[in-house]
Amino acid sequence: MDYITLQTYGCTDIGKNRSLNEDYLDMNDFLFVLADGMGGHNAGEIASKLAVESIMKFIKKSEKSECGSKHDELQIQQRVHDAINSTNNTVFKKSLQKIAYEGMGTTLVLALFQKPNTIHIANVGDSRAYLFRNDKLKLLTKDHSITATMVRNGVITKVEAETHPFRHQLTRSIGTSNRIEAFTNFFHVFPDDKILLCSDGLWDALKDEEITEILQRHTSPKKICEDLIAKANERKSKDNISSLVIIASRK
Repeated sequence: MDYITLQTYGCTDIGKNRSLNEDYLDMNDFLFVLADGMGGHNAGEIASKLAVESIMKFIKKSEKSECGSKHDELQIQQRVHDAINSTNNTVFKKSLQKIAYEGMGTTLVLALFQKPNTIHIANVGDSRAYLFRNDKLKLLTKDHSITATMVRNGVITKVEAETHPFRHQLTRSIGTSNRIEAFTNFFHVFPDDKILLCSDGLWDALKDEEITEILQRHTSPKKICEDLIAKANERKSKDNISSLVIIASRK
């Protein structure tokens, strides 16, 4: 069994077309969270920051030891579900406090490392997680959007989805209703695996081949994050751009 250690880095950029950055991310040595807020005025900024802080606080309460190998993977997965439900409730209640907050919400994607070698992934909305292993890029999350649902149901193709007018219309988000169902999964991580968490300002601007090329080129998570954001800006991303990279190595 490989005992894994992680190198990590995350960064966010306002992009070229927005006056406010509504993306927010945070991390510690075992939990990595990224959110992309939406709503009028600065409500999206409030929603994303509140969601990330709530997730971090909820899972930290259980102490780092609870994410260790003494717990089975299904227990940790349930902990992630509970954290997301609690966070959704927190953001939803906040949205009811002021007219300016009405309808605010946020996407959410997270990765949680469970010793010795398991990564738990969860998402709501269209912020994504990818696994880069053996020079191949794999999408780990499930988009909760109208077009993603249409693609899964065979109504339209992936190519048609790229220009569909409802491309960014979400079917689920944190804080917009009092109940939420997140997508969750877990997998065993191996040395040299790279996990990328990102907002749609990144994946919508870049082709998979461009993301792959940058992940192949660098072994530094900081350099990967910076190059991905620079490339998305070069491709004239229409949104805020955020990336968080985790690189696994043998302990």
